Amino acid sequence: MEQKDLFEASINRLPYVECSPNGKGGLKAIVCVEEQVSTYPTWIIKGRRYEGVFKPEQLAEYSGYTGVKE
Repeated sequence: MEQKDLFEASINRLPYVECSPNGKGGLKAIVCVEEQVSTYPTWIIKGRRYEGVFKPEQLAEYSGYTGVKE
């Protein structure tokens, strides 16, 4: 299962950067180079890096999110 699938309809509310807009082996987005992102998905939350697929509940905990959970 992909990370996007776990968020269902809420996926459009997340900040998202496509690191490989030109496909595998293509040039990476500059922000991904600057942040040294090499694993997808990579979450950078409050300055800490989390790599891999996480449940939305886990990411909410890491970020301190306390809003509505759809």
